[in-house]
Amino acid sequence: MKPLKIIIDKAEHQLATITHNSRRETRLLAAHVLHTTYEDIYFNEGRLLNDEEESLLITLLKRRLNHEPLSKILEFREFWSLPFRVTKDTLDPRPDSETLIEAVLTHYPSKEAPLRILDLGTGTGCLLLSLLHEYPQAWGVGVDVSEAASTIAQENAVRLGLERRAKFIVGQWSSALSGCFDIIVSNPPYISCLDPLPLEVAIYDPALALYAGEDGLASYRSLAEQIPRLVSPKAKIFLELGKEQFDGVRSLFSQYSFLQIKKDLAGHDRCLVFCI
Repeated sequence: MKPLKIIIDKAEHQLATITHNSRRETRLLAAHVLHTTYEDIYFNEGRLLNDEEESLLITLLKRRLNHEPLSKILEFREFWSLPFRVTKDTLDPRPDSETLIEAVLTHYPSKEAPLRILDLGTGTGCLLLSLLHEYPQAWGVGVDVSEAASTIAQENAVRLGLERRAKFIVGQWSSALSGCFDIIVSNPPYISCLDPLPLEVAIYDPALALYAGEDGLASYRSLAEQIPRLVSPKAKIFLELGKEQFDGVRSLFSQYSFLQIKKDLAGHDRCLVFCI
């Protein structure tokens, strides 16, 4: 039996080389192992671990020291204050993407609107499901080329009680779809295959959800061709952008009516809003 605090103290020092929240992350991993809350660990670091608990916690800490994201270890990430399961097959939902949710809420202020929403490249389903959470009369479809990601998105829909209003299908962008939607959201791959990435991303996020050719615009070119046939007369499209991609993406959609560019909390152009 070993006091948890000894492990936390040691891990805090080791993890400090890869994260600024080393003690917090260690406590979260301990809470996961002990099936309890972060608060319980915070106030009870003196508790004793049995051999099995100690071994499992050390194993998880080693994974984190190998730059595996905490979310991938815990298989959980919060987005828009909602819990989403994540795996090696899904891109981690990131706070920057919440900019798209904020933009949709600005352009569609009526929460009771019976909206038809399409999420292209849905991943965990975080964009579509967050919007369905905000609009109780809406329904939507999420499309992803990865069958594994679509399965996770469906699990998240069930966990959030939204499965009756959300459908997830496997396909290459909109190739498997017909019909018209009032809102299209997308966080497509937009990383150049020439750009270096942090190890946490390069190793543990799926390449399919990251890379889009040498200029990072390949996904936007496909979307520019396919989106027009899927929109209702008054529909709006909300695209997430990578850093310094505004000019390139806007040029691909230059035939459409530009409505807004919304910045994220860091001041970067993050969400391009337009209509057909």
